[in-house]
Amino acid sequence: MEKRRIAKVGQAKTENLHQIVQQALRGAATASTPDSAIDLLGEALLKLERLVARTSAPIH
Repeated sequence: MEKRRIAKVGQAKTENLHQIVQQALRGAATASTPDSAIDLLGEALLKLERLVARTSAPIH
């Protein structure tokens, strides 16, 4: 039972990570300036960092 819950959490985390990366890449590809593209990618990295840190906490 616990293994299924952990697997679901892992799958949801992977989907969220993928979605963040895809949105950042699309935004960077259509950004009006290189600086805007870099800003979008930087924001995505910060989101990824927060998400990984939050979901890496021990599950009780």
